[in-house]
Amino acid sequence: MSIARTGLEPRSIPRGVDVRSRVAALEVLSPREIDARLTDLGYRGQDEARRAAAVLAYRHLRRIRRLHLEGLAPEPGLRENCLFLGPTGSGKTFLVELLFREILAVPTVLADATQFSETGYVGDDVNTLLSRLYEVADKDAEWAACGVICMDEFDKLATSRSDSRFAGQQTTKDVSGFGVQRSLLHLLSASSADFPADFGFTSRLQPENMDLACLTFIACGAFSGLRSTAEGMAREERLGFGREPRAFQQEAIASQVSQEQLEQTTAFARYGFIPELIGRFNRLVSFAPLDAATLGDILQHNVLRAYEREFEQEGLRLLVEPAVREHVVARALKRETGARGLRTTLAPLLEGAAYEHFGRHDTSGTVRLVMAGDEVRALAE
Repeated sequence: MSIARTGLEPRSIPRGVDVRSRVAALEVLSPREIDARLTDLGYRGQDEARRAAAVLAYRHLRRIRRLHLEGLAPEPGLRENCLFLGPTGSGKTFLVELLFREILAVPTVLADATQFSETGYVGDDVNTLLSRLYEVADKDAEWAACGVICMDEFDKLATSRSDSRFAGQQTTKDVSGFGVQRSLLHLLSASSADFPADFGFTSRLQPENMDLACLTFIACGAFSGLRSTAEGMAREERLGFGREPRAFQQEAIASQVSQEQLEQTTAFARYGFIPELIGRFNRLVSFAPLDAATLGDILQHNVLRAYEREFEQEGLRLLVEPAVREHVVARALKRETGARGLRTTLAPLLEGAAYEHFGRHDTSGTVRLVMAGDEVRALAE
């Protein structure tokens, strides 16, 4: 689900407050209450995924409360690392934002995996993820250690190399995603890690150390092609006489990976990931493509409301007829880009009215979107 992020900025953190007071001030909610709060904040669909995410958020809250309020150290080896897989626009990163930044209100960092490279190259080192978390937590390492790191576009780290690795790979640098994958191995399993407080811009400061026992790491990615990779490995191939030709079937962009396919670590390896890295994730959650009913709900309660507020600020009333809503949902389904397709389809339809009426001092009236045959028209009343 990709809708406007307005109102989702990190909450202000009061200075001079110790981590125990910060944790004690966090609202304690059950998984069911967390799920209900998601609905209140506009999240729609993905029932199975949001249940898994609600339990993940609850466990994160309980873990930091046990440590800082009850004095019980987390059990070693029980880090929460979760991998969200699903088509674009299905609501993966939006779910993380709502859960941890809005509902739990813990330090939360969302970063794009394509920004990182192996140490020694242009680009961020993966340890700067801790630097970002440290910055979001108002430079309080203990409070930052109670936070969440979400790496988006995680599937873009897949290397194009096959399962066979070249000799001497540990002694050479690698500009592909394989180098970043190796760097992530330590971050996802270590009990603590050093990080540059100044993001590595200078070498004058000593690195800070952060306890990672309570840190939750979430990776999100579309993983386009993983399903066909897993299905191809499951087929029995025959060579020579008696081989039956198989028709080529292109995988849809909006497709869901089954639980059985998620368990095939070999498929992830062939896709381009180190098996050890996938093994670091103790929970893999598959997101389903959004159906027409869910997209219609998102369109009505999220996307259109944002446009209606914008038109109200210009002195106009925006009305969209049901036939137009069905048209927008149908186009979004055709694009296979989930909730992002709703705004992509609707934006051009409203540009004409915005061009004619926005910014005028005498603006008033109603803008109505109607169907005229197969086209959508904006009428000013």
